[in-house]
Amino acid sequence: MITPTISLLTSKSTKKCLRWKIKCNIYKLLCLFLPAFFLSGCISVSPNAVSTIVSSEYDQKNDVTEYSVFPYGSVSLPGKWEKSVYNKTSRQQFFENQDSVLVAIAFGRFDNIEFNTDGTKKGYEFVKAYYDWESKYFEETFGLQTIVIEENQKENYLLYRFFGSYDGTNIDTYYLLRETNGNVSNFSVNGTNKWTEKEKISFLKSLVK
Repeated sequence: MITPTISLLTSKSTKKCLRWKIKCNIYKLLCLFLPAFFLSGCISVSPNAVSTIVSSEYDQKNDVTEYSVFPYGSVSLPGKWEKSVYNKTSRQQFFENQDSVLVAIAFGRFDNIEFNTDGTKKGYEFVKAYYDWESKYFEETFGLQTIVIEENQKENYLLYRFFGSYDGTNIDTYYLLRETNGNVSNFSVNGTNKWTEKEKISFLKSLVK
């Protein structure tokens, strides 16, 4: 039986509510599939914790959105993006554009992970080790498939994709992980049919130019 309140919803309002429910489910799933690297931050607290300065601003003249987490990293997102959900556990800041495409940005340190607390793995060696570690976790825990799309040992980054189905929901996320002077950047484009695979890859690579 439809309640009077629901029956009075206009078509526009109904669509808005449905979009909000879908978005909430997406965020819930994204929080579940957070990069394990940044989850390590909740395992232990360093006695030498570093204060950060966060800024986000749209540069209309150059049509880019500048996001910075000093002293760990910064990025210029092509186009106008609005800040959305921030996950304190993973340190991921989600951004959304006018087409409802979701991207996530996170910065951290290469020695803030269980297999590299001594900082012995650096550069591409760290990036590859991290991918192997995380892909094994996602495959064994959630049954997701992983595939490397592009490796760049000169620029110390790896572009990869996690995809599959979990709990009745399709997961398809593209990641770019990069290490620079001990700082690690993790960029991702989350499941969307608004962009082709080529566009997702091109967008992620533009963030490390």
